[in-house]
Amino acid sequence: SRLDIVVLGATGFTGSYIVRAIASSPLFQEKSIAVAGRNEAKLRDTLTEIEKDTGVLGVSFFPVIVADTSDDDSLTSMARQARVIINAVGPFRLHGEQIVKAAVENGASYVDVAGEPAFLEKVEMKFAKLARENGVYVVGACGFDSIPSDLGTDFLKRNFDGTLGYVEAFLSNSFGPSGYSFSTTSYDTLMLGLSSTDEDKLGEMRRTIMPERLPSAKHKVPKRSTIWKVDEEEMKGWVLPFPGADKSVVKRSQYYDFHVNGMKPVQMEPYLLLGSLSNALLLTGWITFFEGLSSFEWTRKWLKAYPEQFSFNMFKNSGPTKQQMEESHFDYFLFGRGWAPGEQVDEQNPSQRVSSTKTITKICQFVLALAVCHGPDLGYIGTSGCVASAALALLYDIDRLPKEGGVYTTASAFRDTRIFDYLKSFGVTFEMVPLKENSKL
Repeated sequence: SRLDIVVLGATGFTGSYIVRAIASSPLFQEKSIAVAGRNEAKLRDTLTEIEKDTGVLGVSFFPVIVADTSDDDSLTSMARQARVIINAVGPFRLHGEQIVKAAVENGASYVDVAGEPAFLEKVEMKFAKLARENGVYVVGACGFDSIPSDLGTDFLKRNFDGTLGYVEAFLSNSFGPSGYSFSTTSYDTLMLGLSSTDEDKLGEMRRTIMPERLPSAKHKVPKRSTIWKVDEEEMKGWVLPFPGADKSVVKRSQYYDFHVNGMKPVQMEPYLLLGSLSNALLLTGWITFFEGLSSFEWTRKWLKAYPEQFSFNMFKNSGPTKQQMEESHFDYFLFGRGWAPGEQVDEQNPSQRVSSTKTITKICQFVLALAVCHGPDLGYIGTSGCVASAALALLYDIDRLPKEGGVYTTASAFRDTRIFDYLKSFGVTFEMVPLKENSKL
């Protein structure tokens, strides 16, 4: 008699939009939905507000569970009531591990919207065995980090006409005339990540969760400058390295695909595409400035106290306005290079000339009939649709998931499910787009 979905952190900015997405989707109409958080009164107020905003009757009557990440007993009680927990409580390195532990120990599957490689990989290292033994599925990074990149790479790999070697991925985010500000939870997550690089010991964790070597690739992703220009018919602008979890997640997926499915692993490099050189230089300068201040405890106190001032309003306690989100949309491009069918693909003997085939996947072109622009923004509406789709796959497609429970990436868990259909229902689409012969990539 478990509840199908429990959204933890429903009063937060991201959590409230996840509840909105679920409440508004006909795919959840026959499912039992509950919300969880520290404050019962705030949870009920949030449900009332969502019902008023969406016009969906009955939202205010969703069950409410009081659960606090500092109270293990409350998390245990919540997990025992849930089939699937959607965790929206960040930063995840501070609040996530105890929630995963409660879920795995008490028979609940788990998804989240984390974008923190150290947290995601630590969860796999600590809980994969127990999740497998208890038959539950733990799938992190189900928001914008990293469904577009991870499922997109797998989508391109499956549809590539030949053998895919590597992928260069470009995020193009479009904001409207109202501008845009992210929630300060993302700001806090970035600050903690930059200040914890040494103590995270990512190398040690990766050797633990991926102990076997992948084949050495002789044809690697091209080395690029920190800032470089791209001038394609499909996209134009200035490019920076993308600092999110995408590369980490895709690498884990490719490791799984090689060792479990016997498929050749694909390299992937993510980038951020900006419209002008000045924007690229300004963002690079700010990241350098922010990273420097994140390195010391006393300067982190300043950053924490004045997020709007130190981020030049890129992050605000209030998050983006409704108008800003409605005006925002994104495209995510994955350029893949590989070999035509039947061509030499022996990575250990690359001396033979290899014919090259290039394809572009343009994913996440949102189509939202009621929005002002082409689709929902990536930060909150898009992320909500992504994690809701992951939850649907766990609820409806249990026979299409990996045979054993465990800790998985989105591609490893959902590649054989109907998640692309679920994503489409939230406006997230994937398509193959022919690449012009004169491509410079």
